[in-house]
Amino acid sequence: MPDEIGPTRTGAPPRGIPPYLSLIFDFDGTIADTLSAIIRLVNEHAKEFNIRPLAETDVDELRGMSNLDIIKKYKVPLVKVPYLVLRAQKELNQRIGEMRLFPGVKELVLDLKRLGFRLGILTSNSRENVQKFLRAQDLDVFDFIHAEQNFFGKNWALLHLLKKFNLKKEEVIYVGDEVRDIEACQKVNIAVIAVSWGFHRRKLLQDKLPTYLVDSPDEIRAIVSG
Repeated sequence: MPDEIGPTRTGAPPRGIPPYLSLIFDFDGTIADTLSAIIRLVNEHAKEFNIRPLAETDVDELRGMSNLDIIKKYKVPLVKVPYLVLRAQKELNQRIGEMRLFPGVKELVLDLKRLGFRLGILTSNSRENVQKFLRAQDLDVFDFIHAEQNFFGKNWALLHLLKKFNLKKEEVIYVGDEVRDIEACQKVNIAVIAVSWGFHRRKLLQDKLPTYLVDSPDEIRAIVSG
């Protein structure tokens, strides 16, 4: 449930609606509801990771924290983060059947495809996991999927994607659910839609001043279609 009701437009609004031609979606927490599967995975290996199992109240607290604060809270050595991420991706591949699309996302993606938008995914998950999930959901319609682990900042992955697929910044809008998505887009200077149905809470996202902040896929459709 969102912390507040209603769409919000934050930051300095552009004059009119820009002619967005390409939408780049984050995967985990924006398209796919992977949080429950990840929490189950963490709890199954809590002893191995040297942390206590996560309760529902813990998850609620984590949604209001930055990724770096979470790492500090659970005293995860930074050098172990890449290993843990890759380990999680490998095990998530076996749990694709547990994951679901967020309500309304499939209809949104198919509508945007019919309208002629170029659609892509930028993810720190594995390309294999994303493709396997999209096929299972009958949503394998994206023009490109760029999977990149970049621990120096998601902005670098975003720059690599823009260059690789020859995309103009002013014609691109990014859709994500975390603070790091907003920060990456601000560093690269492209518009960003923050969604409140993913991992980070609405208030945390709002404080980072995304171009748009939405509570439903229908609002994204309205933004990009004008």
